[in-house]
Amino acid sequence: MKVVLNDRTDGLPPALKAYAQRKLARLERHFGKVADADVDFSEERKRFGIATVVCRINVHVNGRRTPVLSAHERGVDAQSALDLALDKIDRQVVKLKEMRTHRHLDVSPNRVPVRKKPVQPRAEEPERIRVKLLPQSVEQAIAELVSDGQAFHIFLDEFSGGIQIAFRRPDGTVAIIEPVIP
Repeated sequence: MKVVLNDRTDGLPPALKAYAQRKLARLERHFGKVADADVDFSEERKRFGIATVVCRINVHVNGRRTPVLSAHERGVDAQSALDLALDKIDRQVVKLKEMRTHRHLDVSPNRVPVRKKPVQPRAEEPERIRVKLLPQSVEQAIAELVSDGQAFHIFLDEFSGGIQIAFRRPDGTVAIIEPVIP
């Protein structure tokens, strides 16, 4: 990328010129079609004698029907004006790149539509079932477990007042679980 620096001020330090070239070279990482850039520094004096530095950047892009990207910023010193103008140019280059890449997405007749992979159902949260606990004796809970044919039965022990679980073991026997909170 060719960078042309024009200085119409009292003099720019060489470090600023190198800084401008380095920052403008970054534009190519966004969009490889940047041909050249013109950077113009000038001074503007107001009525009260306060001088501001004006930075104008014009970026030329390779290709047909491409715009010239330009930014014009003022700053107290040359580096702040350059940074502000470079931010504008950077945004314009990114916007131009996005317009170019998104314009031709679905236009090509040779393009094959992408097959969507079947969506795997996510592991759902377990279903929550609310159960009213009725005070029962252990014998009543075992009788209800046997009559329902379920694998377990949760009940409120009428003697201790605690929650207990009656469950059927694989060998057919019934066991009672008494949860203990430490």
